Amino acid sequence: MIIIGGNAAGMAAVMRARRNRPDMDITVIERSSHISSANCSIPDFLAGAIASKDDLFVLTPESVRVDYRINLLTNHNAIDVNAVKREISVQNKATSQEFSLPYDRLILATGASPFKPNWPNINSKGVFALRAPHDADALRSFIQTQKPRKIVVVGTGTIAQVCAAALHSYGLDIKMIGLTSGLMTDLESTISKRLYDTLANNNIDLYFTDNLYGIKVSLDNKVIGIEEHGDLHQCDMVLLAMGVTPNVDLADSASISLGKNGAITVDKHLKTSRETIYACGDCAETFHKITHKPVYWPLATTSARQGRQAGESASGGQGQDTGTLTTRIWTCFDLQVGRTGLSVKQAEEFGIKASKAEISVDRQMDMALIYDQNERLIGAQMAGMRNVHAALNTLAAAIEGKLTLREIEGLDLGYTPKLSTLWDPIQIAARQGRKQRKS
Repeated sequence: MIIIGGNAAGMAAVMRARRNRPDMDITVIERSSHISSANCSIPDFLAGAIASKDDLFVLTPESVRVDYRINLLTNHNAIDVNAVKREISVQNKATSQEFSLPYDRLILATGASPFKPNWPNINSKGVFALRAPHDADALRSFIQTQKPRKIVVVGTGTIAQVCAAALHSYGLDIKMIGLTSGLMTDLESTISKRLYDTLANNNIDLYFTDNLYGIKVSLDNKVIGIEEHGDLHQCDMVLLAMGVTPNVDLADSASISLGKNGAITVDKHLKTSRETIYACGDCAETFHKITHKPVYWPLATTSARQGRQAGESASGGQGQDTGTLTTRIWTCFDLQVGRTGLSVKQAEEFGIKASKAEISVDRQMDMALIYDQNERLIGAQMAGMRNVHAALNTLAAAIEGKLTLREIEGLDLGYTPKLSTLWDPIQIAARQGRKQRKS
């Protein structure tokens, strides 16, 4: 077995395959010098909450080679897949030597890369994207040596929000520019407004436009602003936080089918359109548990689950992708935000007639429950100063269990005055939804 990619999906596949097949010859090809980096914690490293970059690596190459008996090739590029001969072409980055490796089973866990628009001067000094630990190193070094005063964060999604909060600790003048009319298209207005207010109250300047077209630089190639038709947003540093695109060059080389979103199409066993080749993680599609439609959801939790099941399937088992509810939680300054399932807009796009119940509990928690015509919960969103994680997980489980508003209102949830209210916000929101249905 050969696994290309040594991060969350690839290492989950390695460990599952090794447990299933102690005798199997397993090779992992990783283009960087590290494996298993905690990329979700990179903004904390950027902000200084994590002191050392070494703390971002969960496993070391040496421990994996010894503990799991893996042939691990770091600093190697997989450059081509010959699906007919069942072999891959590999390049040693240090020596530029190229060689071929045969495989019986191949797992593509090639991840994703930050999206970069086709703008003039996009690769200029002072333009950054944040995806891997070395990106944060470069960004921190630039701030410390070049002493920028103004930064534009392009994007207003979760990564943009988290990065803006991390950069705030450097005392920078920060402007976030969104390319759509709102913070996030999958958030209900109540939650979006709470986020907007949090950013504004922390002196983050928010601006929305669809007319950006380039980065303006000085004669010595230093950033001096982002160009909009009729305007210039002055800055001396740019962070691109516009989402990611799946890395599918190897899939293309093997003529593997891609989905509408550009990611690799897989079945429930993580098999691609090519026999003996599997895919998992940020390069692959998954499916939505409510709509059962393909969806691209590049997240560490998705990658780990898919990787484990790909390793199971490729080593002779019957691993199955369990899909996603697109559950996500993040923090924006002191505000905790979570969402799972469908928004009202998303539900309607799939032909599901949906309603929502919104509540605010002493400004500690804003919550929106989305439900269908049978009062079955199909989505939930919340923002608050505490307990968001617990509420999110409870409601994700309620969606999985196909609970109705009545059943959610009747849940036997824990209560103690120091930690919670007598009626949990979840139950209050469910009751509000039932009242709306009756009125």
